[in-house]
Amino acid sequence: MSDKLLKTNLEELIEKFSKSDVISHIEGNYKIENIRHVSYKSLCDNHFVKKIKYDDTQIEAIMDSIKKNGLYNPLIVKKLNNQDKFEVLIGRKRWVACKRMKLESIPVIISNYNDEESLLILLADSRENKNVNAIEIAIIIKQLNEQFHYKKTDLARLLHESCAQVSNYLSLLKLPQDIIDDVSKNKLSYGHAKAISRLSSDEIEHVIKEIYDKNLSVRDTESLVQRYKIKDKRSKGGLRISIEDNKIIIRGKSKTKMAKAYRLIKKSLKNL
Repeated sequence: MSDKLLKTNLEELIEKFSKSDVISHIEGNYKIENIRHVSYKSLCDNHFVKKIKYDDTQIEAIMDSIKKNGLYNPLIVKKLNNQDKFEVLIGRKRWVACKRMKLESIPVIISNYNDEESLLILLADSRENKNVNAIEIAIIIKQLNEQFHYKKTDLARLLHESCAQVSNYLSLLKLPQDIIDDVSKNKLSYGHAKAISRLSSDEIEHVIKEIYDKNLSVRDTESLVQRYKIKDKRSKGGLRISIEDNKIIIRGKSKTKMAKAYRLIKKSLKNL
């Protein structure tokens, strides 16, 4: 396949899946006679996002809803090759709830999307969800980037976000796994995670303890992270900065670096 054709196909996919009503359009296209009923044993987790953890309270709320009202929408699934198994595309939280309940009759609609389209559907579903899971988005866009060579500009269009926000999402995946799990479960907000994502492992460990112990807000966390950044800069420059009796004190052995620091601070003060 030529590069020109690949580019054309990519542009068509981006145009299609960047629309704000992708999931409702997909669900609306299926007719009632296309619905089948399968056992929870026949359904498998989506291999792209199987690491994503959900908060138990969310799943329990869905289970309560299913007990009272049944499943309001069928799951969208795709058949696995040479197996009598189906992989969940849309409705993963509902699938987790059904699995816990061991339901033997789950309404599903079988699709025939390929891996690239599956990722785009997962991304659209995550994007349109009111409770956006930042880790889920990060994992999906990383796969689109690495497997299908989507650029940050492409991903930004699909997300309706800036390229900087795409980078912010991807930076979350560099965090320790326990923190990634906490963000997935909404125990730690995206704002907190973004603030600490560019710190070293040791710094993250200290800051995350402060966040949980003191119930720090996102703004408080950003201020704490900024202090770590200042500490790193002053260590590299051979300077020490401290606040004493409402005074900013700069100490150092190099007159050249002291003079440079003075000029930078004086310049910064003009912008306050």
